Amino acid sequence: MSTAPVKSIPQPLGGIEIKKGIAVRMTQGLAPDVSEPLREQIISGLGKTCSLMANAAYAKFRATWTLSWWRVGAEIHANWWVDYSLNDFGRVTSGGIGDRRRAPAKSAETTTGVIDEAPPDRFRRETDQPIPKPTEIKPPEPEKSTFSRSTRGSGRRRQV
Repeated sequence: MSTAPVKSIPQPLGGIEIKKGIAVRMTQGLAPDVSEPLREQIISGLGKTCSLMANAAYAKFRATWTLSWWRVGAEIHANWWVDYSLNDFGRVTSGGIGDRRRAPAKSAETTTGVIDEAPPDRFRRETDQPIPKPTEIKPPEPEKSTFSRSTRGSGRRRQV
């Protein structure tokens, strides 16, 4: 039996986790009656990019964002934009997405920010998301390794 240590690595960030995390970061510090509707708008808008679909996963990402919001009666309106760089273990996808359809009111509040690359589990903690069980990488056991024995016999040539 092998006594080599088992290595565990965190699960990469999924597209849904990145969308939720960006929305949380963009609305941190705002009143709950403002942040909740804005988060829904941002998550919905980020869903329009195929790079952040549910089946996508990235080892790390980076983003810069701008958010302007204002009230019209009881409704919250916003203009927002996110520039992102998604790193899938060396394959980098960059882009920008947002919702700038509305003209901001004179009373609009504007915030900007940067989301720097962080380990996946730290990003999940910072944005109040559940942390999945890490992947365990076990070293191969020599007695069970497929490379330790010949797959085509004993290696002798047949006499014809």
